[in-house]
Amino acid sequence: MILALYLTNTCDKKQLIRAIMQENLLADHIDLTGLHGLLHSTITIDKLIDDEYRHDRFPIQTEENDSLESMSSGQQKKALLNYLIDQKPDYLMLDDVYSNVDKATQVAIRERLTNLSAGIRLIQIVFRKADILPATQLVLSMDGGNSITKAESYSDFMQHTASASQYEHRFRLPEGYTGSHCEADPLIELRNVSVHYLDKPVLDRVNWNIRKGEFWQLVGPNGAGKSTLITLITGDNPRGYGQDMMLFGMKKGTGETIWDIRKQIGYYTPNMTTRFTRNDSVLNMIISGFNDSIGLYAEPTDYQIYMAEQWLTMLGPSFRNKSFQELSIGQQRMVMVARAMVKHPPLLILDEPTIELDEENSRLFIDMVNAIAAEKQVAIIYISHRDEEDLKPSHVFELVPSEKGYTGVVRG
Repeated sequence: MILALYLTNTCDKKQLIRAIMQENLLADHIDLTGLHGLLHSTITIDKLIDDEYRHDRFPIQTEENDSLESMSSGQQKKALLNYLIDQKPDYLMLDDVYSNVDKATQVAIRERLTNLSAGIRLIQIVFRKADILPATQLVLSMDGGNSITKAESYSDFMQHTASASQYEHRFRLPEGYTGSHCEADPLIELRNVSVHYLDKPVLDRVNWNIRKGEFWQLVGPNGAGKSTLITLITGDNPRGYGQDMMLFGMKKGTGETIWDIRKQIGYYTPNMTTRFTRNDSVLNMIISGFNDSIGLYAEPTDYQIYMAEQWLTMLGPSFRNKSFQELSIGQQRMVMVARAMVKHPPLLILDEPTIELDEENSRLFIDMVNAIAAEKQVAIIYISHRDEEDLKPSHVFELVPSEKGYTGVVRG
């Protein structure tokens, strides 16, 4: 049996999981009394990685990686699923099972779970209707209080539930802050860049030029080196030294500092949000983007306050006079993009930004990115395994297998 829980970003997912696995919340629809259940989630992955550090135990290994911590996010999800299935549980909780997973693996997971459902119970947590397994018998829609608002068959649910394209929003961006940004074009030039870790090759002779205003999607299978490539561009990877790279008009290794590079880049990945635990106001969160700091520690200038106010106005009245912690996940994501954009960087990097966004918030996010792309002033690198409806990058850079790792191919 497969049962799906359709959530919005107002739901408390962690509390919901506890209520299902410990308090039998879904007893009217699927009785889990006395059954042994396991959780497939980043929550489980984080606990296992912590166990690796604390106790030097590595229960999940693959031919390519000897620990969870050394795997990419998608490889972690795939390896965890195999590990949990081998434990032969009575039921599996599947928390956003497709996030960070490449398309080929998504197809394989869908087929495996469908076959598995003949023998055990599967409970799938989703934020997007397209992610629900087609073999699902029952879909439960949840409200912000983690209460069930509707129970219906898969076919009935798919017929009436709104998709992202049915949410209409339009953003008008504020006037840009130019600061002292470089005038180099291309912004990024990589020439025959190769990276390996110990005896493991990752990137092989990668060539990539990113010009002003271009909108790129970076794609490739799990473990192809997408994160490695991004850290080379952001200056965070020491293996960039000795490479033939030009970053914002500066030759890599000629005396540039990491701060020279970072001031040219706005960067956002959902993992960043967990680092911001202070009860800062939304306005101060946006202002902190000028210095890429976690929190606001320096007195902002009048102009910085003015620019942050402009972005706050663009986000809308529901963001004003609130703390960051009061916002929903989707609202926090938009604040983080405004934070990345407030200094109007020549390059914006968005790494899997729509993970765990519901239909409405994904639509808001896509409209915001489209508004930025339409300016043709900020180059964008968008990394995702999901093809978002209505999000249309003008170029695709794909990492494909080569003799010694992965190399790059330009599509479109």
